[in-house]
Amino acid sequence: MSNVQVNIGVMAAKVLTAAVDPEPSRLSILLPRAVRFYLDEREGARPGWGYPSFLDDTDGAAGGPEVELEDELWQRLQAEAERQGVPAEDLLQHAAFYYGAARDEGRLTQRIAEELSREEEGGR
Repeated sequence: MSNVQVNIGVMAAKVLTAAVDPEPSRLSILLPRAVRFYLDEREGARPGWGYPSFLDDTDGAAGGPEVELEDELWQRLQAEAERQGVPAEDLLQHAAFYYGAARDEGRLTQRIAEELSREEEGGR
C-alpha cells in the first residue's frame, strides 16, 4: 500500500483536531478518517456536504502541514473532486471542515452508536 503526501491548511488542521496547535501524529490519524467519513456521507448528501463556493477564494492548504494519505483514499477523493468540479486539494480541506462540524454536532457519536448496534444485531 503506497501513500501520498497531501497538504492540509492551517485552519482545516485546527478544526479537524479541535486544537490551536495540531499535532502531526493526530492529524495523520484524523485526516484519513475525515476523508472516509466525507466520502461515506455522499449517499445522504446532507446540507453542507458538497463543496461550498465560498471556499473558492480561500488559500486552502497554503502554509499547512503535510500529512500522508493512502493512495487509494486519495484517488477516491480525487474522483469525487472531479465529479464536483473542484481541485482535490480544496475538497480535502472541505472534508476536514465537514468532519469537524459533524463531530461538533454529535453526528460522529451517533454514527458509532449505530454501527455498534448493527454489530450487536448480527451485522445487519
